[in-house]
Amino acid sequence: MLEKLFGLGYSRAFAERYYGLWGERALAIAEAMERPLPRCFRVNTLRIEVSKLTKLLNKKGFQFKRVPWAREGFCLTREPFSITSTPEYLSGLLYVQEASSMYPPVALDPKQGETVADMAAAPGGKTSYMAQLMENEGIIYAFDVGEERLKETRLNLSRLGVINTVLFHKSSLYIDELGVEFDKVLLDAPCTGSGTIHKNPERKANRTMEDVKFCQGLQMKLLEKGLSVLRKGGILVYSTCSLEPEENEFVIQWVLDNFDVELLPLRHGEPALTKPFGIELSEEVAKARRFYPDKHGTSGFFVAKIKKL
Repeated sequence: MLEKLFGLGYSRAFAERYYGLWGERALAIAEAMERPLPRCFRVNTLRIEVSKLTKLLNKKGFQFKRVPWAREGFCLTREPFSITSTPEYLSGLLYVQEASSMYPPVALDPKQGETVADMAAAPGGKTSYMAQLMENEGIIYAFDVGEERLKETRLNLSRLGVINTVLFHKSSLYIDELGVEFDKVLLDAPCTGSGTIHKNPERKANRTMEDVKFCQGLQMKLLEKGLSVLRKGGILVYSTCSLEPEENEFVIQWVLDNFDVELLPLRHGEPALTKPFGIELSEEVAKARRFYPDKHGTSGFFVAKIKKL
């Protein structure tokens, strides 16, 4: 079993970790991450109705199935030519987005007129989906530290017709300087990305536990800031594309232990782990959700929905 994980390119440390977490299933998860994911897209309802766009694409030979958790989301089953070269894509009628990354905005459920923060926004997929769910009303404060990625975000938002978003080239660790109280906060946190091996195979061998611990520390700081600017009764959705419990369940356990919050249940995905590596966590942590490539056909993903009391 471990030899097979080594054969796929995983370092000994992470092969042993994954076997400790999932047993024999670790190999199925690793093998699933060797396969390319289906290309998925989201209909941009700021510009067109879902039924109208799907009919246009069907006429051109595209076939697709609906993403279970996103009524505007579809995954292609037949792509006669690149969907990104269609007039529909170029004119902002759709956005190419991985299925699991559609879930955090759906879980957050931002409404028209609300004040929302996106704490790590680039390249704008989740930001633009939130704007769509808000029907371009209310306001989104979107932060990112990467200058080039923010340029890409600006272009994406412009192409998609998003007009309710303010971009900040700044770390959201400084979000409290705005003096704004938020109804909803999305923290799609910087992470080791161990759930994205299908597009970043080098991460099988070059990640270390130091990387995991560094990301965990940053995630905790960002969560603390996000909760500090969230109004009472407000919602924060935390997500990562990491498989590591230290960046997922352990972070959520820390939030439950240190803040006046509760976890809200989520419908899709598998329950989060409550005994990773034999460490007992609160049963509440199971309300958070994991997505796996072997079962859900997505990248490895984690989502938790937190209500401030």
